[in-house]
Amino acid sequence: MTLENERTDASSIALIVPAAGSGRRLGSDVPKALADVAGIPLVGHTLRRLAAACEFRETVVLAPAGSLEAFTEALEREPPGLSALTVVAGGRTRQESVYIGLDTLASKPDLVCIHDAARPLVSAATVSAVVAEASRGGAAIAASRPVDSIREDTDRGGSRALERSRLWLVETPQVFDAEVLRAAHASARAHGMQATDDAALVERHGHAVALVASEGRNLKVTEPADLELVRLLLAG
Repeated sequence: MTLENERTDASSIALIVPAAGSGRRLGSDVPKALADVAGIPLVGHTLRRLAAACEFRETVVLAPAGSLEAFTEALEREPPGLSALTVVAGGRTRQESVYIGLDTLASKPDLVCIHDAARPLVSAATVSAVVAEASRGGAAIAASRPVDSIREDTDRGGSRALERSRLWLVETPQVFDAEVLRAAHASARAHGMQATDDAALVERHGHAVALVASEGRNLKVTEPADLELVRLLLAG
């Protein structure tokens, strides 16, 4: 596996990896993060990429409640370079899983990096750039421009075109000042707010979020075709 950058020294950053997806859309009989890719579970490839890109103080992997033993066994020797790896049960939603991950952290990091287990192709350059931007401003996320034209539903049942050059597709890693992230999650729980990612919670809490353009592919495995493409790319 070739990585573009040298490893980033960020010893005051913790890593949270939501991996509690069921794999239902993959048609898999194991959780998505445990899907086999060249003899290594998908989450193992993801953790290897992250460990090679950045030094983390500790790592928390959020697994399905019924699969803790399988995850612990699968990650027993994976990956080299990650210290203090803990596997705990995730919540009913991704948001709840991240909240549990924050509560699980044993250390008091300056920054927290959140990265989907289902994004095993993230580049070292992307990880380093997002960490660097978050170190400056307290909140940064990886994102990419859409390549297709995009339309939005209207209230009257039709649709309208959106200006593609002003839009971003949100990805991970997402890196935040630890206290900012904790406060955003606490506020969301207190007010019953739900969001599909942590950046939306942090933004709603009043903190600006910087966008960092991803380098290379940062595909998220959702459908069977995604998994096959990841297998081909990692094999290559």
